[in-house]
Amino acid sequence: MIEPVNEPQTSAQTVQDTVLNAPSAAGQPAEGADCGLEAANQTEPQTDNRQDPPSYDGVTLPEGFECAPESWDAFKTLAREINLTPEQAQKLVEYEASLAGRAEKDAAEEKRRTLERWADETRALYGAKLEEAISYALRAADTFGGPELRALLEDTGLGNHPVIIRTLSGVGKSISEDTFCGGKPSAPKDKTFAEALYGK
Repeated sequence: MIEPVNEPQTSAQTVQDTVLNAPSAAGQPAEGADCGLEAANQTEPQTDNRQDPPSYDGVTLPEGFECAPESWDAFKTLAREINLTPEQAQKLVEYEASLAGRAEKDAAEEKRRTLERWADETRALYGAKLEEAISYALRAADTFGGPELRALLEDTGLGNHPVIIRTLSGVGKSISEDTFCGGKPSAPKDKTFAEALYGK
């Protein structure tokens, strides 16, 4: 019977075993074995890629706008954190200022409309007796509040409010009647509230 001949092992496994298990000459590591170590031990010059933080000294507020120093510093800190260029920071400042300006104009217009509405309500409340009512109100304001109350009514616009006029007018009329006991007081000659407030 013919037996298969066992040929010497020449597979890739044998070659691999030979290479891996073969002792290096004179106990030295195989050529190229320490390449990684040498590369690791080599010190390469370190380069500092960090850039100086941007300066926002040239960023300014538009004319007519002011900002508290602490708020301005906080804005610059935020601009650095989100890495804004000075040009971008300036554009953001101008945009915020435009929004603030628009809000201020809107608030002024809303106040104007409110004062007009109050004045219309006061005129409707007193009709032809408006000037008399306002004159009594001025007398009460001057008697009990003085210039400070006049200034408050002017600054806030409350001098146009029907409730304020009704209250002060009632007080002014009361003190006028007390002055003329037993008779009808003469019509007050004070200037109207509009004249007092706006100099007309």
